[in-house]
Amino acid sequence: MSGIIVEIPWGKEKEVYTTTFGNREPILGQWGMTPDGRVFRWAFSGGAIAAGQSVQSAAAVAADDMDLAVAAAAAVGATTISITTVGAISANYYRDGYAYGNDGAGEGQVYGIRSHPAASAATTLVLTLHETVREALDTATSLVGLVRNRYMDVVTYPGNTGITGTFLGICPVEVTNDDYFWVQQLGPCAWLDDSASAGVVGDGVEPSQSTDGAMHLHDVSGETDQPPAGYLGAIAAVATDYGFVDLTSLR
Repeated sequence: MSGIIVEIPWGKEKEVYTTTFGNREPILGQWGMTPDGRVFRWAFSGGAIAAGQSVQSAAAVAADDMDLAVAAAAAVGATTISITTVGAISANYYRDGYAYGNDGAGEGQVYGIRSHPAASAATTLVLTLHETVREALDTATSLVGLVRNRYMDVVTYPGNTGITGTFLGICPVEVTNDDYFWVQQLGPCAWLDDSASAGVVGDGVEPSQSTDGAMHLHDVSGETDQPPAGYLGAIAAVATDYGFVDLTSLR
């Protein structure tokens, strides 16, 4: 899984894995491409997701997203950052995610998290990084936020139950909880249609706000808060059917 883009042979984009490839540890979010140019991201499921349905990142943990105190100073070149937890954190919950300085010394810096142990509430947690600290952190002013990798514990996009994360793409195969799989982000795909309004070939589409995992026509009103995820392709979609969509929105 090294390199910028992994080659995905025909059909392999529809395979799922309960462990990583050959026990190697690819980074979640790794790019992959099939021979015809369709683009995918390597992900891990947090629940069952049906083929042809949209995928959302896991919800953020509000207690960890910013203002965590630095428990021990980290000099330039350090490979760990120690923070004081607010709530309990399970082992490697933030693996392949990020620690970022949101205030004080080291603010504005973002670091990839390689691993970490479990920690109870109000204790010190040591984060092992993929890289080294570039600007020293101190215990007096430095405050840190933790962000999960967007492709960890992904779920069906909950259009009908309240959006809690980011739209990531389309699931190309049936997956169960705790599966590694490829999420499609670019190129032709099948996508469930809620048919809240009629569409024709060439119309822009986006994740539905009324049907879990589905699409509907792109909202071009002044209130829209997302770009179109793609365009209806050779087959115009109808209610509860799966339309042919050309995905154009890389995430």
